[in-house]
Amino acid sequence: MRKTALILGLVAATVAGYAIAAIGPTGPGQFYYYYDSAGNIVGYQAIDCHGNHTSWGRFTKNYADGVFLCDPDRT
Repeated sequence: MRKTALILGLVAATVAGYAIAAIGPTGPGQFYYYYDSAGNIVGYQAIDCHGNHTSWGRFTKNYADGVFLCDPDRT
């Protein structure tokens, strides 16, 4: 029982670590730049104002995020 709890704890910690490293845009108008330990840009992810996904490079836990200025839908 104790061994099972330890294994489940390690699996949960591993999954949480992957989730933290995989932070990225979740909705339209968001972008993320990813950096290596020297501060060089090594990756990019974005969801533009129309919901299109763009990505390239590596995704690290060192990142900066921002938003696009999206015009509201005109009717």
